[in-house]
Amino acid sequence: MTEPLVVGMLYPSWWNPDFDEHLAELTALDPRVEVVVEAYEESSELRTARGVPPWDDARSMAPELTDDQRAMFARIHCCLTLDLPFDVATLAPQLQWVQALGAGVAQLESAGLAEAGIRLTSAAGVNATAIAEFVIGRILGEYKKVRALDEAQQQREWRPLFGEELAGKRLGLIGFGEINQRVAVRARALELHVTALRRSGAPSELAERVFGPDQLLRLLGESDIVVAAVPESPETEGLMDEEAFAAMVPGSMFINVGRGPLVDEDAVVAALTSGHLRAAALDVTRVEPLPAASPLWDAPNLYLSAHCSSAPDRLFVNLHELFADNLVRFMAGEPLRNEQRR
Repeated sequence: MTEPLVVGMLYPSWWNPDFDEHLAELTALDPRVEVVVEAYEESSELRTARGVPPWDDARSMAPELTDDQRAMFARIHCCLTLDLPFDVATLAPQLQWVQALGAGVAQLESAGLAEAGIRLTSAAGVNATAIAEFVIGRILGEYKKVRALDEAQQQREWRPLFGEELAGKRLGLIGFGEINQRVAVRARALELHVTALRRSGAPSELAERVFGPDQLLRLLGESDIVVAAVPESPETEGLMDEEAFAAMVPGSMFINVGRGPLVDEDAVVAALTSGHLRAAALDVTRVEPLPAASPLWDAPNLYLSAHCSSAPDRLFVNLHELFADNLVRFMAGEPLRNEQRR
C-alpha cells in the first residue's frame, strides 16, 4: 500500500476520551496515515435492535447522517467505531476494514460488511480483566452477604451476618472466550471447581471439564454458580429460558456479563421469585437503558448494573494498543488480531 490511508475515529461523543496522544501515535506509525475524527453514534435501543436479524424495523430508527459524516465515510479506508450506518459500503466505497470498539460485533455485521467483503475485527480481550474482576466481585458480594452487611450498618444494627465459604463450589462458564477464561483463572485461585461450555468443546487447562454447546443443561445442572459471557447471535438469542433456569441447581446463582438477549427476562424473574435461584447479577439487559417499568427492578435478590462492568481507565489504553497493532498489520498485509470469520 503506497497511497494515503485514511483512518476514521468514530468514537460516540458521550465516551469523550482524551485520546490526543493516541491519535499522534497512529499518525506516527507511517507517513501514509491520515486520521479523521468524526463521531457517529446510534441509540442503545437501535444498537440492541440491530443485534439479531431481521433488521427491517431497525432501519426506521437509524439517524440521519450529517454532511460531515457523509464526507468522512466517503474518504476512509478503515475505522475504529461502535456503530455503522446500514449499507455502509454505499456510503464508504473505499472502506476495507472495521475495528470494533467492543467484543460484540452484531450491530456492525448488520451494516452489510460481509456482503461487501469488508474485514471486521473485534475488541475481544480489552475489557476481559476488568469484567472478570467484576464477576468475582458479584460472587463474593452474594456469598459473603455484603449487601446485608451494608444494610445493617445503615440501620445502625450490630448483627453478625455470616457468609459462606466459596472454596469447593462449582462454577459453570457459558462461553469460554477471553472474559470467562480470566474468570476461570480467578475462580481457580479461590479453589472453585471450573466447568466450561464452549463452541468447539476443546479441553482447556483452565477448566476441569469442557462441554460442547449441546450440553448446556448438563452444565447448568452441575453448577452452583453460572457465568454467561457469549456474543449476541441467533444461536444465543433466548438461550437462558424457562427450561434452562429450571435445569439450574436449586439455590444457585446466575450472572450475565455478555449480551442481554441471551436471557429470557421473565424466566429469570420467575426463578428468583420462586426461590429456585438464590441470586442473579445482570450487567446487560435486552433493552438498554432498562425501562422503569421492567419487572427486573423489583426482582428479589437481583444485582443490576448499567452495562458498566468494564474499566475505562484501562479500556482506552488496551483498545488503542490493539488498534495500533492491527493498523500496522493491515498496512503490511499481515493477519489481523480478533478477525471475525464468516
